[in-house]
Amino acid sequence: TYIKQNEYTSRQTPSSTRVYISNCLFKSIISESDGGALLCTSVTYLLIKSISFFSCKTRSQIGGAICFSNTNNCQHVLCELCGYDCYSTSTSYTSGQFAYIEVSNAASSKNYVNYSSISGCVNENLYSFHMLDLYNGNVCCTSVNVSMNKCYRRTAFSREPFADSNYVTCSFLYSSFTDNNATQYNCILFDIYGLNSEIKSCNIIRNTQ
Repeated sequence: TYIKQNEYTSRQTPSSTRVYISNCLFKSIISESDGGALLCTSVTYLLIKSISFFSCKTRSQIGGAICFSNTNNCQHVLCELCGYDCYSTSTSYTSGQFAYIEVSNAASSKNYVNYSSISGCVNENLYSFHMLDLYNGNVCCTSVNVSMNKCYRRTAFSREPFADSNYVTCSFLYSSFTDNNATQYNCILFDIYGLNSEIKSCNIIRNTQ
C-alpha cells in the first residue's frame, strides 16, 4: 500500500503487510486509542519518508503520533520525519510520547530512525515516559535531532534492542540531543544487559532533570 501526498486530520490504520507512506502531513489529530496519527499492528514492512506530524495526540497510553507494534518477522524505517507537539494526554503510565516502535527481536530486523527532527513535544503529566520508544531489533539512529522536549523520564530515547555479543545492534550516529527536560530523570536509556552499543559524533548538551 502506497500512501502519498495528502493532508490527514484523522488517524490512519493501514492493514496491508507492506506499507510505504511519503510526502504527507498529519495535523491536529486526537485519537482515543494507541497511535495518535498512525497505528500499525498488522504491517510487516513499514517505510515512512518525508512526513510531518504536528499536534498529534492520543488519549490512550502508547504513541502520541505513531504506534507500530508487530513482533512477527517485521521491521521499519522512518526517514526525514518532522515531529512537533505530539504526546499522550492520558494521566496513566504512558510510553512513546512521539512514537512507540516494536519490531521482531532479531539482529536482522531494522528499527531505524534517520534524518529526522522531533521537538517541542511537552508532556507535563506524571508518568509520561520515553519520547521515542524503540523496542527490539537492530536499532540505528543517524542524523536525528531530538531537542526541546519534556516528559517525566527519558526525554530523548528509550532503547531495548536485540542484544548480540557478536554485533553492534544499537547505534547513535551524527545526532543531536539538546535542551530536553526530564521532570524526574534520564535523557537516554539503554535498557538491555549485554548489549553492544555505540554513540559516535553526537551532540548531547544542556539536557536537564
